[in-house]
Amino acid sequence: MADISRADVATLIQEEYSSSLLTTASAESAVLSVFENVPLGTKITNLPVLAGLPEASWVTESVSTSAGTKPTSEAIWDNKKFVVEEVAVIIPIHEDVLEDSTENLLESLTKLGGAALGKKLDQAVLFGLNKPSTWTDLDLLAAATAAGNIFQIGATAGTSDLGGQILNAAGAVADSGGEPSALLSGSGLRYRLANLRDSQGGAVFTPGLSNALGSDDVFGLKAGYAKNGSWNNTLATAMVVDAGRVKIGVRQDVTVKFLDQATVNGINLAEKDMVALRFKARYAYALGNVLTANGTAAEPVAAITPAA
Repeated sequence: MADISRADVATLIQEEYSSSLLTTASAESAVLSVFENVPLGTKITNLPVLAGLPEASWVTESVSTSAGTKPTSEAIWDNKKFVVEEVAVIIPIHEDVLEDSTENLLESLTKLGGAALGKKLDQAVLFGLNKPSTWTDLDLLAAATAAGNIFQIGATAGTSDLGGQILNAAGAVADSGGEPSALLSGSGLRYRLANLRDSQGGAVFTPGLSNALGSDDVFGLKAGYAKNGSWNNTLATAMVVDAGRVKIGVRQDVTVKFLDQATVNGINLAEKDMVALRFKARYAYALGNVLTANGTAAEPVAAITPAA
């Protein structure tokens, strides 16, 4: 019987934990869970977006004037560029620690690695933190700011409290011609909403009893909670987004590779009796401000900011 080599073991480890890695990255990332993931075949991909709308006119029965002639018009398409960039992390660990552990440390490290990659993606798309320079579209908070769609939470119950400003933000997106469909925030938002009270002390937000605080639907908006530490509550409490205008390009899903003979940041793994897991993914991001039926560009995002 043929011997099983270290390379064979590495392959088995990669296959065993890749699904766990993908699940963790998607579950803890608000961006990956809410927005459409577009498979990409190359580093740079151009997708068509509508840049000009056809215009119709009333037609009379006249045979001698232009009013009796059916008008011509055109739909104009432009390109939206996706540029794929890589995000990665390597986590080394001593073999003795793995051997002495009473838990499955490799699976735990895999989940941490997936969360780390999802965190970087969320931070770039939501707040522009370390956003690759090739992603020329504004991050979501910057887009809301540029459109003037910033709604600060007021101190008193009513239309300017947390619930009211979420609805005001959704209205701003809708008024621009967008379709408010998603609510992004940190995990604590659901509890703050459940704690809202009117002037008589009654609960304002009451999710269904079947799912209680686990509801992923807030005022008709699909909620996406960042569970990976990416949400910055000092910058925004929540964002309302037209999810159809945000695309996350995926050139390569999150992968895990087992390393045991490499040198990592000056550490020779074999000499130090260490191993490492390398996590890598390749993503792109695009925000579309395509024309709406009223001939103006939609404003696809609005932000709710903390009280002064």
